[in-house]
Amino acid sequence: MEIRHLIYFQAVAKYLNFSKAAKSLNISQPPLSMQIAQLEEEIGVRLFHRTNRKVELTEAGYYFNSSCDFIINLLNKEIDTTKKIHAGELGTIVLGFSGSAVYDILPTIIKEMKLRHPNLNIVVEQHTSGEQEKLLLNGHLNLGILVPPVSNEKIKFLPINQEDFKLVLPLDHEYSKLPEPIDLSILKDEDFIMTPEESGKGYYDSVISLCNNAGFYPVIAQRAQEQQTIISLVASELGVALVPNSSTNIINSDVVFKSIKQQYKKTTALAWHVDSQSPGVKLFRKLINNLIDTGKIK
Repeated sequence: MEIRHLIYFQAVAKYLNFSKAAKSLNISQPPLSMQIAQLEEEIGVRLFHRTNRKVELTEAGYYFNSSCDFIINLLNKEIDTTKKIHAGELGTIVLGFSGSAVYDILPTIIKEMKLRHPNLNIVVEQHTSGEQEKLLLNGHLNLGILVPPVSNEKIKFLPINQEDFKLVLPLDHEYSKLPEPIDLSILKDEDFIMTPEESGKGYYDSVISLCNNAGFYPVIAQRAQEQQTIISLVASELGVALVPNSSTNIINSDVVFKSIKQQYKKTTALAWHVDSQSPGVKLFRKLINNLIDTGKIK
């Protein structure tokens, strides 16, 4: 039995006339009659009473007709679901993100993805850039929003945006009232609060480079992974910090953010495993490119 047998049967059941049913199917009547006869032979019961004057469904035919509705509708639904999975519009994407992305690009990306592909389930997990690289390699994450570079050649990435750094000072710090931009060289004797190097080499190296360009190596007094924690530690007067511009969205009345003279861009990128064949990953990358091209993320 093939699906066409069910479609042919339903057409005859609808019109109770072989000629009209054949016309609706764009086939001639003899092949239609032959297909119905084959169906009845395979099932082993008569589905129609046929006379020279009319065609009627048998009791078994009535039941089979209702079953055909269910079977065909279910099949069409499953075909549609299969196509959506193939197109990446259905299923689950596990997306990693780090630090300041949650205050900047992540909300835009998630909002646009849900708007354009509402049936795609997105699970977000916060991890450091270093952790994301490992989770992409072992397949736990489908995608990651991290700070390059990455150490493994199997991880590919697409730069999403770049942002400047800001200096964070305690509200009552002696430099908090200085005019901007601040020359970092005046901070050579200050205690710095930084992320651990293993959490993300790209971010860590950016801060070190900024300080080196100002003529000193920072005294690292405290380490914290989260931007919110770093800013809270600055508010507690445990040191100063250099954070991405997006972290200025974190509200804390006990700190001030200052622009700096030395310039160094922090890059954020979308990363994935080079062997990933997931349609959802390809769809996500296409969306990111579109958001970049339209200026919705920059």
